[in-house]
Order: sequence, then structure tokens, then C-alpha cells
Amino acid sequence: MRRNIDGFSNTEFDLLVIGSGIYGAVLAWDAVLRGLKVALIDKGDFGGATSANSLKIVHGGLRYLQQLDFKRMRESIRERTNFMKIAPHLVHPLSCVMPTYGHTMKGKEVMFFGLLLNDIVSFDRNRLKDPEKAIPMGKVISKNRCLDILPGIDPSGVTGGAVWTDAQVYNSERFVLSFILSAVEADAVAANYVKVTDFLKRGEIVQGVKALDILSNTPLEIRTKMVVNTTGGWVDEVLNKTDSASKRIRLSTALNLIVNRQLLSDYAAGVTARYRYQRNNDKVYEGRHVLFMTPWRHVTLVGTYHQPFHGHPDTMRVTEEDIQSFLKEVNSAYPGGSIHRDEVSFFYKGFLPMEGIHSKSGEVVLTKHYRICDHQQEDGLEGLISVIGVKFTTARDVAERTLNVVFKKLGQKSPPCRTQSTNLTGGDIEEFTPFLADALNGRMHHLSQSVMRHLAYSYGSNYPKIIKYGQEDKEYLKTVPGSSEVVLAEVIHAVRKEMAVKLSDIILRRTDLGSGGHPGDKAIKGCAKAMARELGWSSTRMRTEISELEEIYKTA
Repeated sequence: MRRNIDGFSNTEFDLLVIGSGIYGAVLAWDAVLRGLKVALIDKGDFGGATSANSLKIVHGGLRYLQQLDFKRMRESIRERTNFMKIAPHLVHPLSCVMPTYGHTMKGKEVMFFGLLLNDIVSFDRNRLKDPEKAIPMGKVISKNRCLDILPGIDPSGVTGGAVWTDAQVYNSERFVLSFILSAVEADAVAANYVKVTDFLKRGEIVQGVKALDILSNTPLEIRTKMVVNTTGGWVDEVLNKTDSASKRIRLSTALNLIVNRQLLSDYAAGVTARYRYQRNNDKVYEGRHVLFMTPWRHVTLVGTYHQPFHGHPDTMRVTEEDIQSFLKEVNSAYPGGSIHRDEVSFFYKGFLPMEGIHSKSGEVVLTKHYRICDHQQEDGLEGLISVIGVKFTTARDVAERTLNVVFKKLGQKSPPCRTQSTNLTGGDIEEFTPFLADALNGRMHHLSQSVMRHLAYSYGSNYPKIIKYGQEDKEYLKTVPGSSEVVLAEVIHAVRKEMAVKLSDIILRRTDLGSGGHPGDKAIKGCAKAMARELGWSSTRMRTEISELEEIYKTA
């Protein structure tokens, strides 16, 4: 995947996708598979905004049982299976537990029937042949067993626990990137760091966009029959360029933290936090809500802290006050963890659409359902669709539905969608466990088991392509300074084949060097030097890239 800006100006596309988060990435891939000529652009890096703000969980919709929303449950269950099917190296089952209390809605009895109903609704959840992807039945466990799994919770009132299985993404950034790589392999044209500056219109018909290549400061025009806006928190900012004053979304932020120690072993956990809300009438509301703690590698992901957002999305930053307020809630939910500020190795915010603020509790009321906005119907503007997503898990399903609308507007019969069954690049794996065993047993070039495991999980069946760089230079198979897993070949590959053009692209999204926290000065400098050799950076450019990366790990 090479960055070729001229490829945009010399072609008329069937579809231009603006925004390369999970929704835009899947949409581009689906469109290519259905035979459309597709372009994809993003003003930042691929998957670098809201889609990077993740607890890395693919939910099966158990929480929808409370509303008896079986339709959304079925969608989530189906999409969880689809993700494990098309990216078997990146998406794996994850056991989850939630303590039970009393004998009402949070009691063992109610949870038992809830888990049983979940198993009935997900009767076909194990349709994949790979036994590693099997989702077992839910169950309730004893109080002692629950406290063994969650030793840090307050044991007061705990009667047991509810156990179920969802899925976890090993590397969510590479998961998003895999859709884009797959789309480009199938003949899509994609570029990061390309910003829309205006729309090309003939009357009230959108015919493309004017854009700016941020890296070279070069203006360009992209002509297309249809445009789909999948820019998440920036949806309205893009629509403003059409002279539309309508507001499609009210934004909230979702903050997640990474704690640099493993608070949990093999289970993700839903734990109850206490919080206080000062109402306008000066009365204080004391409430509780569920936080989720997820083991990932050797750290713990903790989320999510929701707040309303007002202002331009470009100005959104994490503050020390955000972290301290959230940590207070986290420690109330898991007091035995005694998490201190200096143990928070990383933090990130993303946008979610909201309906408003609950007048009693002060909690953000999130938008429940995605929207596919046909602007011909809403604004009289033909050739433009906006997608407002609400959930990572169902992005593929929403993309499928969006493409059906696109084909209808193009006046064409839509070919069948194939994204639910077509493996992503690197996903050519029949059964993951023997695939991994083969990689570990047949270690190439004397690479360690930790390196081979990392490569197999990160690149799947493509991992030999990374190792092949050792034929060019044996130094490429050495680990990056400060890492026991990431090899220098991954940096070279990211620059040559994955459109990494900034140091942050490498550290945060092509590799996982910095996705759990600051990777260390040696790792940063080692990657910067490798990129400088590949891209011809000056010493000044290297210092600038390092400085920009360091800012990501600082609060506002």
C-alpha cells in the first residue's frame, strides 16, 4: 500500500469514503468487494481517532437483555462471530465476569436466567469450525470463586458472579488497518493525511471534494459519483463545508485508561463504581454505574468515563482532572487495586454521539442506534451520505446496509455483500491454535518465541513477509530497543507497505510499541532513525517527529 496522491486526481470514482475509522475502513472494503471504484481519505492517520479509543472488546450484546432488545443482541452476536471468522489472528474469545448482589436484578437468580436466555438467543454462536473460537455457555459461580477472580472488589454484599464470554481484539489498530490493506489489495485508492476543504457540486449534486494533502501542502480534487462521510466526531464539521447549518450529532467523550500492571488474570470484569453528581439545584446525587476492566498483554484497560463535549472536535484533549476524577471512580469499584496516578501509563479519549444528560443522575445518555443519513432526503443534496455509528462491533453490518443505500442511489443492483465471510489480509488460517504452534515450533532465523508469538498474532498468515526482510539485512530481525517482541522489520514494512509516514503511525498504530504507554526513549529513537533512513528525513525532521509523539503522552 503506497501513498500515491496522483491516483486521486486521475480517476473518477464510484465512491469516496471520508474518514478511516472502523466504519470507513469496513465500508471501503465492502465497496471494493462489490465491484465499485473506491477512494478513501482521512485528515489524520488510518484509525487514529475514535477507533483508537477502545477497550479492545467485541461485545456480544449481553447488556441488551435489560431492554429485551433481541434484535440488537442478534446483530452483536452475529458480528462477533464474523470478526472472529475474518480476522482469526486478531479476534479471540475473552471470558468476562460480573459480581452478583442480593436477589433482585443484580442477583444470582436473575443473572442465571439472563445468561440462559443469552445462550438461547445465541444458539448459532459456534458455527465456526475453529475450536479456538468456541463461545461456551454462561454460568453463575460462587462468592468464593468470584472473589478469587476479582480479589480487589469490596466483598460486602457479593453473593457470587455471572460468567460469560465475549471476544477481544489483540491489536485494534491493526484490525482497522487490515480492512484498509485488504481494500487496497482489491484495488481501492487510499491516503492518510488528506483533508477535505470543500465539496465539488453542480447545483445540488455533490460530484466530489476539494482536498489538501497535508504532508506536501498540495491541493487536489477527487471526483466521484457518491460521497460517504464516516468521520465520527467530525461529521458536522465536514457537513459544514456543504453550507449545511444542520447539526446531526451531539458529542460526548469516552475516556479509557491503561494501568501498567495486570490487575486481573484471565477475565475481563464489570465492576460497580460510585460517583457523585452536583445538580443545578445544589442537591448531590450519589449514584453507581458499571465500569469495565480488561486484561490486555501485561496491563489493564479500564473504561469508560463519559462526559458531554462542547467545542470543536480538534480541541479535545485529556486533562489531569479527567484522569483524577476517573481514577476516583475506578478505585471505588476496585479498592483492592489501589491504583495511583503514576501507574496510569496511557490514556485516550474518543467521541460518541449522545442524546443528552440524564436530569437526575447527570450521566451521559448515549445514542443507541446508528444512523445512515441520505442528504438528498434530509437537505436536498444529492450524492452525499453520512454515517453516524455508535458501536465498534456492528461496523461491518452498518457498512453493509450503507452500501445497499449507495447502490440504490447509483441506480444499480447491489451485488451480495461478502465481508462477513471473506478473510482479511493475514486471515488465511483454518484453525488458530495449530497455526500458532507451527509458528512457535518452526521458529525462523532463531527468533525468540515471544517474537514469533507476537508476529503470528499481529500479522497472521502474513508473518513470513515480515521475517523475509531479514534476507535484505539481518539487523532487521533484531528487536527494537526496549521491546522484547517488535522487530525492526516491522518498522521497515510499515513504511514501505502500510503507508506509515509519521513516527506516531509506527509507534501507536502499525506496531503496538506505544499503545500501552510510553515505549521509552531508546525505542522511539530507534524507530525514528529507521524511518529517517527509509524516508530521507533530516535531523530536524527527526526531532520534530519525536517531539510530536511525546506530546501524545502528555495531558492538556
